[in-house]
Amino acid sequence: MQSDTPRQDLRCAMQNAVAGQNAAAAVKAARQLLAASSRPSDVLFCATAFSTMADALAKQLGARRLRTCIVRSVTLEPVLPSLAVEAALENYVLDIQVGGYGSYVDELLNPVSALGNFQPELILIVLDLEEIAGRLPDLCADGVGSEVEMEVEACVARIGQLLRGFRAHSSAQILFQGLVVPDCTSLGDVAEANLPHSLTAAIQSLNRKLAALCGTVSGCIFFDVDRLAARDGRARWRDERMFFASRLPVAAESFRAYSRGLVRSFSALFRAPRKVLCTDLDNTLWGGVLGEDGPNEIVTGSAFPGNCYLEYQKYLKQLSARGVLLAIVSKNNEADVREAFNVRAADLALSLDDFIARRINWNEKADSIREIARELSLGLDSFVFVDDSRVECEAVRQLLPEVAAVEAPAMQPWKLVEALSEGAFFDVTTVTGEDVRRAAEYRAQTQRAELASSAIGRDAFLASLGIVCSFQSALQAPLARSVQLLAKTNQFNLTSRRYSAAEVEEFASMAGGQAVAARVRDRFGDSGVVGLALARKQGDSCLIDSLLLSCRAIGRGIETALLAHVGEQALRSGAKRLVGEFIATNKNSPCADFYPNHGFIRISLPENASPVSKFYELDLTVSPPTSPKWIALEDH
Repeated sequence: MQSDTPRQDLRCAMQNAVAGQNAAAAVKAARQLLAASSRPSDVLFCATAFSTMADALAKQLGARRLRTCIVRSVTLEPVLPSLAVEAALENYVLDIQVGGYGSYVDELLNPVSALGNFQPELILIVLDLEEIAGRLPDLCADGVGSEVEMEVEACVARIGQLLRGFRAHSSAQILFQGLVVPDCTSLGDVAEANLPHSLTAAIQSLNRKLAALCGTVSGCIFFDVDRLAARDGRARWRDERMFFASRLPVAAESFRAYSRGLVRSFSALFRAPRKVLCTDLDNTLWGGVLGEDGPNEIVTGSAFPGNCYLEYQKYLKQLSARGVLLAIVSKNNEADVREAFNVRAADLALSLDDFIARRINWNEKADSIREIARELSLGLDSFVFVDDSRVECEAVRQLLPEVAAVEAPAMQPWKLVEALSEGAFFDVTTVTGEDVRRAAEYRAQTQRAELASSAIGRDAFLASLGIVCSFQSALQAPLARSVQLLAKTNQFNLTSRRYSAAEVEEFASMAGGQAVAARVRDRFGDSGVVGLALARKQGDSCLIDSLLLSCRAIGRGIETALLAHVGEQALRSGAKRLVGEFIATNKNSPCADFYPNHGFIRISLPENASPVSKFYELDLTVSPPTSPKWIALEDH
């Protein structure tokens, strides 16, 4: 009989962490305990411990507290401990309220329902097949299904009314769960796979259309639970006895997988994706050690196990295509690496040109990552580091805790892609044109840096860039890009407020309000939409609620041009003063003096203002801000 001592030791470690209110130690102990044990009692133990440490998790680890409401037509109470634990492990503290069984219509549409009074920041909508599309099984029974497509469209329309009705009175972020394809149907496996209107095909079509619908509702994401169930095994996903007895839609063995899926999905609504993947070379990008084996003997290409590394290279190439920046961080001789990429070009899916930055030397890898972060003007929390060395990964975790370190499975190279993809590092709700152009923009940034080093004086350098700036409504930027900027921009962000699409629309629609996006290009390329300002008129003043600029565009005067445009629009609306607000964070020090540097004077806090805010004022009738002379302004 196996000893239970390690498990008991981990529970003791967890208890000690709770007693000392040590959040980091509690999270570490919980991870170890749950990796060693799948017992429901241990999950409940961790959930109870985390519930007593909500304040410590928030203060010590920066965990985000979310008022969360679950609207449902199924029983989910048994899942809640797992959900709370998985959320805590991802740095969220959920204050959960569960809606009434089957009362989702009133809760979503009635602004003074219990849900409305709770004022949730996140709402999880979990409905079963009967509630979303109860007629589909009968309509699909003969496989012909002449009314199936009409029913699918009608179901989508009904859900659309619910989501938009809720959005009309609430800005809470929404996660809408799709449907799991039933494992057993009346048509049987062969007909299900071959008939056009099988239940499987109908539910898959319905899920696709519901996902598209969620994309049209601001702050709403579709949770593809069928993908999760298929990965876990649809036949095991639901315990039929428990479903019929209590309407529990997930088997106990799948609680943790289901909870992880929920947390990963809603995280995309609250957390910016990482932007840079730094990869090691030896036994990571290719098999073997270049310095020992030479370029002809490193393992890559179409034959096993080289195809495992080739698949990883292709995966990185695909990440790059959607805007993830690739970098090399390797302890190697650079000349040898260049030779390897030349000699084995036919066996590699990547070339050196695919990497926006390279640190191939014998320096500490943490130092190399710091250098790349400075070069790209990105925070360390934008980085993922992949290396086969446990020592190197641990060093990066300790020296650069903001960086996500992923240990490549050197002895199982077929799991390289899995090791990276199972993390939520690059999850997004949408991919914009600016994302796709990101690598090209950073290459252009390198060219600008080279030009700057040869230019005489800052003004001469900036004038030589041929910067053209235009301003447009944030709603046409497009709106998704404006919301993305709000979510992702940290370094030059004067208030760091995160707004939904609906809230941006409010700024654009209110009298005297402004929601302005800045689009920039220069002789090295089109940077797209890189800046955003939100402002509203209060009496004879215009209050700048948010003003932010992508780190890619800092230092070229674009922030000044955006401020000047806001001031010009404020004057046109009848405002005489421009009031700016600054809220310091641990990341936005680059813009701490923005308002004083533009002639604003510090003023006392307005009534009901947060004590962490600083306010500044500029008299527009005396000295309105002006755009830099080296920037050409263009009507959009």
